[in-house]
Amino acid sequence: MTELSEINSIYFDPTTDFGFKKLFGEEANKDLLIDFLNSILPNSNQIKSLTFQKTEQLPDHESDRKAIFDIFCESKTGEIFIVEMQKSTSGYFMERSLYYSTFPLQAQAIKGKWNFEISQVYLIGILDFDYDKNISYWKKRQVLRSFNIMDNKGVLMTDKLQFKFLQLPFFNKKPRQLTNHFDKWCYFLKNLQNFDTMPSILNEPVFIKAFDAAKVSNMSKGDYILYQISKSKKYDMELVEEEAKKQGKIEGKIEGKIEGKIEGKIEFVLSLYERDYTPEEISHVLNIPLQEVNDIIQNKVKI
Repeated sequence: MTELSEINSIYFDPTTDFGFKKLFGEEANKDLLIDFLNSILPNSNQIKSLTFQKTEQLPDHESDRKAIFDIFCESKTGEIFIVEMQKSTSGYFMERSLYYSTFPLQAQAIKGKWNFEISQVYLIGILDFDYDKNISYWKKRQVLRSFNIMDNKGVLMTDKLQFKFLQLPFFNKKPRQLTNHFDKWCYFLKNLQNFDTMPSILNEPVFIKAFDAAKVSNMSKGDYILYQISKSKKYDMELVEEEAKKQGKIEGKIEGKIEGKIEGKIEFVLSLYERDYTPEEISHVLNIPLQEVNDIIQNKVKI
């Protein structure tokens, strides 16, 4: 785990909400985003150009403060498709991904007569946590896991909606083991904040620009403050989760109706909420039902 005291890094942490947006969500860095996405997307959908879409169609929900990009893409062969890219949180991850995938689909609706023809949609999640810990279910952990909509025989229903999830915690390759461009991007994203200089294996124009864009010294004073807030929240969440594990609040669910335990749980929920954690994040960290978290926040505690 990265320590909170690590504030003298040359490069920012791209797995924070701020760092993710700064690296991939600015017009000046569209070439970086295109290069990164092309390392994930199939050869049939390599991006030639892209446009950031307005996210007004997203619902008014606390989790929308997370880094989410709606991207209108044109492939090198002229096809049009949409990428929704998000730096995903861990609470109800699969359900959240399915929910958000519906918005770029619905946004294609045409008023009046319409035959329901739609462009392909990819939802790409960048995860700094591992969701497929249950090996008996997932069979094998994968750095990049893809999902399509199929029937029970494995026959594809449609290729119009596809999911790709990058799990950075599973990427552990050393420089000598990097065999392709995707590997290099994973190595860059996972290790960026710990680099003092650019590794020779990443001495390519796209990464030279990415390293320059990620320099903490290039931030404005306002951006630096926002970055520190974003970084503190991420690392604070890690510390809270670690402490909760020690107290048995995650590995073994919170049990018992001893008054002191209940009061302690309520105080823990409220203290996290006051520090700008969403109910979904609190539910995940403490491993208690989302409804119970909402009841505590609304002073309608039901034990």
